Amino acid sequence: MKAAIQVEHDVPVAVSFVDTPVPGPTDVLVRVLACGLNHLDLWLRQGGTGDTLSLPRIPGTDVLGVVESVGTDVDGALIGRRVLLYPGQSCGQCEHCVFGHESACRGFKILGYHVDGGYAERVVVPENLLVPVPDNSLNWAAVPVAYITAWNALVAKGGLRAGQSIAIWGAAGGLGYAALRIALALGADPVAIVGNTDKKVWLRSNGFEGHVVVRGKNVVQEVRAHTGKRGVDLVLDHVGAHTFNSSARMLATGGHLAFCGVTSGHLTEVDLRRIFGRQLSIAGTWMGNYADLTAVVELLDGCPEAMPAVTAYFDLDEAAAAQDEMSCSETAGKFMLVFKQQS
Repeated sequence: MKAAIQVEHDVPVAVSFVDTPVPGPTDVLVRVLACGLNHLDLWLRQGGTGDTLSLPRIPGTDVLGVVESVGTDVDGALIGRRVLLYPGQSCGQCEHCVFGHESACRGFKILGYHVDGGYAERVVVPENLLVPVPDNSLNWAAVPVAYITAWNALVAKGGLRAGQSIAIWGAAGGLGYAALRIALALGADPVAIVGNTDKKVWLRSNGFEGHVVVRGKNVVQEVRAHTGKRGVDLVLDHVGAHTFNSSARMLATGGHLAFCGVTSGHLTEVDLRRIFGRQLSIAGTWMGNYADLTAVVELLDGCPEAMPAVTAYFDLDEAAAAQDEMSCSETAGKFMLVFKQQS
C-alpha cells in the first residue's frame, strides 16, 4: 500500500510503498477514505516536543474509512461500515480507562503520533476505536481531534449550555471553529476571537453572524463590552502564555477557563488574586475521550450545519505540500487528504 511516512524529524514526509498491515484477533483493517491534517502532524515533523516519539511513523490522527477486514475475534458484520476512528489508544485497565477517561491514561497513545495513522491507504486499529458515521460527507474526517477536544473542554468539563456566553480564541482555526459550531448548536452565545480581518471575513463567508473580535490590545475590553462588561461564562484558550491572563480577565465572576494548548509558550505569570477573588475555575483538557466522539457524532448527525469547514483537499502524494500550507498561520479552516485511488 502507499503511505506518507515521517522518516526523520525536520524533513518533509516521504511517500512510498509499504506492506499492508495485518489485523490481530481484536483489530480491524480500515481502508482510509480521507484523513484530516492537524498540528500534531507538524509537531511530529519538527520533533523536540518533549514527547516520546519513535520514527519512522505514518502520521494522520483524523481518519475516516471503511472496515475492509476484521480479526478472528471481531464480528464480521462490521465489514463495509463507514467509520471514524477514535484517535487515542489506552491500556483499558487503569481507573481512568474503566471510568471512561481514556485520555487520562498514563499509557495513552495518539494515532498518527505514537502509532501509525491515516496518511496511508489502510490502517489497523483495535475494534473498540470505531465510531460509525453516515455516508453523507468526507468532511467527517475533519472531526475527531478538533471536535472531541472542544467538546471535552466546553461541555464535559465546562458545562456549556444554552444561553451562556463563551469567548473562543482562534475561532477560524480547526479547534476554534469546532468550538464555535458546537457552541452555536447548543444555543450558546459565542464571541469569536480571530487574528486578522481576513479571518473575520472567512467566518462571515461560512455563515457565522455572531460577534467577532479581531485580536489586538483591547481584546479583553471588546469581549467584555459584548456582555455589558459582565464578562463571559466560559473561555476556550488553546494559545497559552500570550493569552492566559487575558482569558482570565474576560471571565465573569464564577466563570470557567477551559484550557487545552500552549502554542505560544507554556510559562506565564498569573495574578492568583483574580482566580480566587472572582471565583474562577480552570480545567485542563488533553484531547478527549471515546464518549466525547460518540456525543459529537450524534450532535453533528442531527445538526449538519455544525460540521467542520474544510479549506482544501489534497491527494496523498501532496501530503508534504499540504503540511507546508497548513503551517502558515494565516490559513483558516481544515486541510484534508482524500484517497481517490488505492492499490
